[in-house]
Amino acid sequence: MTNNEYINAYKKTQQSSNAETSSHEIVRTLMKELVNSMQKIVLDIQDDRSKKVDKFLVDKAREEKITQNKSKNLSKSLSIIYGLQTSLDFDKALEIANNLFQLYEYCRQEIIKGFSQKIEDGIIKAIDIIKQIMEGWEEIPSSEK
Repeated sequence: MTNNEYINAYKKTQQSSNAETSSHEIVRTLMKELVNSMQKIVLDIQDDRSKKVDKFLVDKAREEKITQNKSKNLSKSLSIIYGLQTSLDFDKALEIANNLFQLYEYCRQEIIKGFSQKIEDGIIKAIDIIKQIMEGWEEIPSSEK
């Protein structure tokens, strides 16, 4: 091996060890992103309700872009929830993992229902649940992370 190969191997090892120690940071970041995308869905629903514009006057290209952004927020939220659900460790803490899975599932259902029916109340409740989970996550002692 050349010096550069050794350096690159070391960098890869260092990156993977950093990834290992920051798994809690990744979950925290995912939760923040989830709240952010859910809040965007709520704003989209509120914007739709406040804009009583004649659909024939709206530019088709602009309407398509708005629809794509709404779909992106929905897709991002659902993907993050799926990621959080699949990362739960049922072997280490079955009861906690089951409870979190159910809470995530409730949030997922509220997002879908709210998005399809254009009602933000359930999504707002789901945001509050995720925020409470985040607060609990923050209270975990560093030694247990």
